[in-house]
Amino acid sequence: MKPAAGAVVEAALEQAAALAPEPIKITVRSQLTLIRPDGTEGGSYPLQQGENLVGRGQGPLFDSDPYLSPRHAEFVLTEEGLEARDLRSLNGVFVKTTQEEPLESGDTFRIGQELLRFDVISPPSPLEDGSEIIGTPNPGYWGRLSVIVGRDLDGPAFPLFDETVVLGRERGDILFPEDGYVSGTHAQITLREGRVYLTDLGSSNGTFLRVRDARLVAPGSLLLMGQQLFRVAHP
Repeated sequence: MKPAAGAVVEAALEQAAALAPEPIKITVRSQLTLIRPDGTEGGSYPLQQGENLVGRGQGPLFDSDPYLSPRHAEFVLTEEGLEARDLRSLNGVFVKTTQEEPLESGDTFRIGQELLRFDVISPPSPLEDGSEIIGTPNPGYWGRLSVIVGRDLDGPAFPLFDETVVLGRERGDILFPEDGYVSGTHAQITLREGRVYLTDLGSSNGTFLRVRDARLVAPGSLLLMGQQLFRVAHP
């Protein structure tokens, strides 16, 4: 006796369901939360397993920011934690410092609205033919800070002489009196045992160091990308 047509169809559906692949489960492990200028939250961007692209055109949190590159940064969940990678963006990815940070020649950091680049001043060396370049005698400067005012365009430069140099709006060795976002004493640069370090001095708005290539960022870290501030958080 042949089975009813309905039973045949039902059995076929059960067999197809058993053979069908299980739906892919997307696990959100972290997220970027937008922090508005008044301190309130303004939306979030989920970070899933694998690679997460951030840039203008990649979501409503980023589309209106002209200072973001279309492929600005990538966030990857690794065994060590969440890694932020700058994809050679025009304006960079900056992380708020929470401790003393080593500085390398060419590193860029932000205090208030000031974008600054640190460079080592090395002793001049003769050319291949033995000729030496003439210049003003160096009284002992070991580095300099340059104010970046545009692409490939520097503004004022400040030579670094003492082993500790304080930056601020009202007190210190290098002052930015017109920048209301810089604290009275904001940050300091220290030369110690041949290494250079950047330290925030408890400023109100923080000191942000540009990510060189890639960097692990812990939950609670604050990141500047374009004109926007984000906090790394768990959902």
